[in-house]
Amino acid sequence: MHLPVPAVAIALSTLLLACETPAPQFVSKADLDRAHTLNDVRAICVGLTMKDDDTREYAALKLKDYKDEGASCLCQHLTRDGTWDPAVLSGLANATDDHRVGCVADALDDATLKDRAGLAKAMLKVKAPKVHARLVVAANSDTDPEVQAAALPALRGTRDPKEQEMLISGLKRGGAWGANAAMDLAGNPAATEALRDAVKTGDPPTKAAALVAYRDLKLEDFPDVACGAMADADPGVRVAAIRAVDVFRNPKILACLRDHVMTVEPDVNVRTALLEVLDKNAAPEASQILCDAIPFWVKTYVTDTAPTLQSDLDIVYYQNDRDYERSLECATAAFNKGGYTECGKAYLGARVNEFGGKVHYKACPASTPPAGGGSGGVVEF
Repeated sequence: MHLPVPAVAIALSTLLLACETPAPQFVSKADLDRAHTLNDVRAICVGLTMKDDDTREYAALKLKDYKDEGASCLCQHLTRDGTWDPAVLSGLANATDDHRVGCVADALDDATLKDRAGLAKAMLKVKAPKVHARLVVAANSDTDPEVQAAALPALRGTRDPKEQEMLISGLKRGGAWGANAAMDLAGNPAATEALRDAVKTGDPPTKAAALVAYRDLKLEDFPDVACGAMADADPGVRVAAIRAVDVFRNPKILACLRDHVMTVEPDVNVRTALLEVLDKNAAPEASQILCDAIPFWVKTYVTDTAPTLQSDLDIVYYQNDRDYERSLECATAAFNKGGYTECGKAYLGARVNEFGGKVHYKACPASTPPAGGGSGGVVEF
């Protein structure tokens, strides 16, 4: 007796199901390699459930470009225990297929998910268009400012006119948004006027970031913009301006650095930035500025204690590091000018003698250990 055709099909399907190998309960990275070779998507999906982070990441890496519909298991394992899974997101780095990884964008919609800002940051590495579009929305309007700030780098280097306009407008928001927007606009000619204005009128974080972004435009007026920022009321902006010109040999910038070294600066971070940038600058003028500034620096800042070695007060260290061949000359000329406190004169005298000179000075009655660890109140180097 012959079975009808439908009955034959059902019988064959039942037989095939009975013979199908069940999905494994545990897989290693080696198992995932074998499963990938055999096109066993079910086994790779099991990898997303493993306790080991490396295994989950490797499974996601194997699945991110799969066309097989079974690879949709990836979307079910983006989150676990109420938060996003860093291992799985790491495995999706550089994925571009909306069909396979576009669901990553949907994960950010869950307002109850823990560390959404961290998720947005991880999403930056996923290059699928849908994910990028979701990050742009988050950057512009997410209710959590931390998520906005984390998503903003998605716009970095954008040439999309709408996205550029969003960043330019965002400079006026200030705070993390304004600063990130400035960084995203670095070197972008379309933002020239907006960045110049932000350096002058933005809040401190935006000013500092806009200054660096403006520098990258390589415009002729950058020295004037940077020099103006060196006199900003906020020390953080002053530091940013000084460090933004660290390798420039432009005469205007060097003249501006000289003016600021010879001006009383109350902030330790600004003083440190000035010394470090001049130390790094290859221009001969930078070496001369450090040499010429020693008397002013010591009179102004070395008062009743000896400078700590390589601190913001130890200008001779930076001069010596920049141009050691002139150290004895510079230190001796400064020592002979006079007008210092006991500690100031002792500081310079010790350095002159260290460099091979021979001068006499009284010990500094320092309340803190002097540079180089001298003892008994005598400044030694």
